[in-house]
Amino acid sequence: MKRLLVIILLCISVHSVLAKTPNERTFLVIFDNAELKKNKTSTEYIELSLMHIFNTKSYSGNSDAAILIKTDHAQIDKCVLGDFIIRFNQNQISTLDEIAFQIIDLDECREFYLNLLADFEEKNSKTKKNNKLFKSTL
Repeated sequence: MKRLLVIILLCISVHSVLAKTPNERTFLVIFDNAELKKNKTSTEYIELSLMHIFNTKSYSGNSDAAILIKTDHAQIDKCVLGDFIIRFNQNQISTLDEIAFQIIDLDECREFYLNLLADFEEKNSKTKKNNKLFKSTL
């Protein structure tokens, strides 16, 4: 009986640790490389202002510079994220919205994409049924 109780408690604790938090949100902040050069900054420098609050990862290279931000606070949306004050070079501070080219909520986009895909598949299945019906009558 003790073993069963220990196994159940162990399973519950492992499940709670490994379970994904339902409030986790992911944002993609895209920057214009020309504007970053004009302000003499980089995504790595901007990331320093955000990394103590959020889980961040900066990307730069041949394409546009970007920062991937993950948060587990449900009340944060792209408007609230844009209002965060950041230091984008040694002498200047600003809100993230002013320096970023675009802030994208990836979870919101994923839901929108899945809805579009479901609508497309539903329309596609209806046309296939109509085509089969049309062929069978010929």
